[in-house]
Amino acid sequence: MKKTSPLSVFLAFLVVALPLGWGLYRSIRNSMPLFTAGKAPVQAPAVAPAPEAAPAVPAK
Repeated sequence: MKKTSPLSVFLAFLVVALPLGWGLYRSIRNSMPLFTAGKAPVQAPAVAPAPEAAPAVPAK
């Protein structure tokens, strides 16, 4: 049985760990405004009111 090179294991670890770490860093950085005090809360975009619905039965 052939033994796996420690260099190959290290490189494989880097291939997985670096993108995972970058994504975790970006997620935490982007979520900080939700948890920091003194800053304005994130507001949902304004939605236009629904138009008035026409009566289902015409008036007599």
